[in-house]
Amino acid sequence: MSDLTITGVLHSARQRLLITTLWQLALVAVAYWIAARLSLNLALVNGQVTPIWPPTGIALVAILVFGRRAAISIFLAALAVNLPLGPSPPGAAVIAAGNTLAPLAAAELLKMVGFHLALDRLRDAAAIIGLGALAGMSISASIGSAVLTLAGEVPLDHYWTTWAVWWTGDAMGVLLVAPFLLSLLPNSQAASLTPRRALELTVLLIGIGLVTFVLFQTRLRLEYLVFPLIMVAAWRFRLQGAAPAALVASGVAVVSAVNGTGPFATESVVEKMITLQGFNICVTLTSFVLASFVATRARRDEALQLYASATTASEVKSSFLNMAAHELRTPITVLAGYLSMLADGSLGPAPAKWSKTVDILIAKTTELDRIAEDLLDAARLESSATTATRKAVDLRNIVEEAAARAAPRAELLKGKITTRLAAGPVLVLADAAQLGRVLDNLINNGLSYSERIPELKLGCALEGGRAVVRVEDNGVGIPEAAQERIFESFYRNTDPVVTKVPGVGLGLYISRQIAEQHGATLVVERSTPGGGTTFALSMPLASAID
Repeated sequence: MSDLTITGVLHSARQRLLITTLWQLALVAVAYWIAARLSLNLALVNGQVTPIWPPTGIALVAILVFGRRAAISIFLAALAVNLPLGPSPPGAAVIAAGNTLAPLAAAELLKMVGFHLALDRLRDAAAIIGLGALAGMSISASIGSAVLTLAGEVPLDHYWTTWAVWWTGDAMGVLLVAPFLLSLLPNSQAASLTPRRALELTVLLIGIGLVTFVLFQTRLRLEYLVFPLIMVAAWRFRLQGAAPAALVASGVAVVSAVNGTGPFATESVVEKMITLQGFNICVTLTSFVLASFVATRARRDEALQLYASATTASEVKSSFLNMAAHELRTPITVLAGYLSMLADGSLGPAPAKWSKTVDILIAKTTELDRIAEDLLDAARLESSATTATRKAVDLRNIVEEAAARAAPRAELLKGKITTRLAAGPVLVLADAAQLGRVLDNLINNGLSYSERIPELKLGCALEGGRAVVRVEDNGVGIPEAAQERIFESFYRNTDPVVTKVPGVGLGLYISRQIAEQHGATLVVERSTPGGGTTFALSMPLASAID
């Protein structure tokens, strides 16, 4: 593809992105303006302060979904709404700025606490109530009420009444509209509504609306009797039911407050706001907290099922490995015995041309025996069947013994193993044989996986109150993406230098399991492809355990 073609493709992609962004911003502005114009029919103070202001919910969701750029649309739409209402163009601009800053601040607060758009956790329900509605919307209420008071539109002694109504309206917009809009977003965790479930939800919502309407026509203060129906919606449909149920119940309550029916008939503006705010907060808490609880419990049950399945699979795998390894040991032992007898002439003189073949068979039989032993060890470790006797040992001695065991092989490869040990004793509570096996695995890997003459450096030191052993090689190295995976069972790197060495990928897995049983950690401390690897084994000192 030529540079000119690539430039054209990039230009076309940028144009499509720009058009999509402009459509999103235009949609936000239009939705905000329409919702605002409809909401002004419910104004209680000065024709522009309402008990519910849905545009705040629209604005908050727009910023959460589309980002901060949505603030431009929100400001322009808010300015278009407030200009005809006054008190003056500069005052309308300041009010519009407050209407923009409030959802912007609320969105930032929600992002800071890791808010989930799916509202699938109890902390998300608490965050949108406390940070999104109650805290964030105090900004717009304070700015708007101050502008109206300074402009003389609202008497000074009515400032807090105006503030309470404004704050209530903006907060209710967030509590009722934002969750409803969030429930409409694509969510992989939400179950799709079948026609039957959709009909069930529709009937339930109609019932909630009718019951709430009837309850708000009487002064007996029985409006909370609608809560069981809201709880059913939240329990059965989670956020898909909780959000519209809360919106329906609170919408009926707002209309009743504006019309002054039922419990609102004899109340002042402030008393209406207190009653309405209390009812709506209880509706929100009942619906969203219950929906979040149901979602959390469902995830917990799913996690428990997955854990049970994984545990069962692990037990079956361990049982199979144990059985397979035991079944292999007998024929391997018999095969090794007969090969040994052929090699030493116990079965009579063998033809000279058999000598090389017998040597190869003996080497491969030894590999099979080592693989069977690894399978057995892996099965024992996974089933916690290992019972090691641990005592205080000097880690320096274990390192020196491992280096001595590997020295003959290093000499055959013309390689070199050097040690650098702490000056004084490094006492740890451990099984010396098991720790020795860990070091044997690390050293053998360093000798095997190298394209150069191998050079290994073994170190043992005291660092930060812990004993640390490092095995540094000059081998092929490990890619960053595989530095944790190499400790998984049966995983092997795809590097040709690695694949040509016989093995099943259990050595490092067993080594880490042994380390963890000793309360130690085994990690790749440093690795550079082609430049070698440093493994670090860190474990507590015996004195720290005592």
